[in-house]
Amino acid sequence: MILIGTTLAFAQKEARIQFKEITHSFGNVQESDGTVSCEFEFVNTGNAPLIIIRASASCGCTIPEYPQQPVAPGKKGIIKVTYNAKGRPGAFQKNVYVYSNTKPDKSILTIKGTVIPSVNKK
Repeated sequence: MILIGTTLAFAQKEARIQFKEITHSFGNVQESDGTVSCEFEFVNTGNAPLIIIRASASCGCTIPEYPQQPVAPGKKGIIKVTYNAKGRPGAFQKNVYVYSNTKPDKSILTIKGTVIPSVNKK
């Protein structure tokens, strides 16, 4: 009976996502620059392929891009996050929710910064 339980424990395979950083500060961003982007690097530290099911942002001004193919155990991946600063002067903090086949199944990434308004020349 113990042998069966031990065998089942070793047979379990799971993906694990480990981000190098979960927060990125853009600092000051010029509104006239339009969009700014950053990349969140991660590693699959599990023993099964990592599948990112979807990634969504807390606002339409933030767009995440993620790998569409499974990430093999031990391999790295990138989630690119783009923020549209145009028309959004002032401080910002946005979350990106990454859903995958890991436990827990949701990771939260954060971007922040301050948009410096464009100076209108008349």
